[in-house]
Amino acid sequence: MTVEAHDPRPKKVQIADALREEVAALPAGYRLASLRELAERFKVTTVTVGNALKVLADEGVIVSVPTRGYFVQSPKGTGEAGQDASGPVNRDEINAIHSEIQQLAARVAELEKRAQSPSSA
Repeated sequence: MTVEAHDPRPKKVQIADALREEVAALPAGYRLASLRELAERFKVTTVTVGNALKVLADEGVIVSVPTRGYFVQSPKGTGEAGQDASGPVNRDEINAIHSEIQQLAARVAELEKRAQSPSSA
C-alpha cells in the first residue's frame, strides 16, 4: 500500500488510519512490523511512519516499548493493573526469547569447544 497523493489528509494520518483497521483484528501484545518495514510498505520515510505510530500510541491503540518495538494494546488494558512501563507481557514472546537464549548458549559452548580443540591437538 502506498500513501495517496491526492488524499487531503496528511501522510501520517493516512498510515495511522490504515494501521488502526489492521490492529483492531490483532490480539493484545502482538508486535507490529518495524519502522523500516512499515516505511517500505507505505513508501514513506521512517519518520513519517514514526509519526503515524505516535498517533496510534496517543490514542491508546498501541504501546511503544523502547528498544523492543510497538505492540497492540489491550482495549481495556490502558492504565490498568498488569501493565507496567515495559509494556504488555506476551507469553509467546517470552518463550521465543528463552528459546533464543538456549540456542545462543549452545552456540557459545560449541565455539568454546572449537577454541580448545586446536590448542590440544
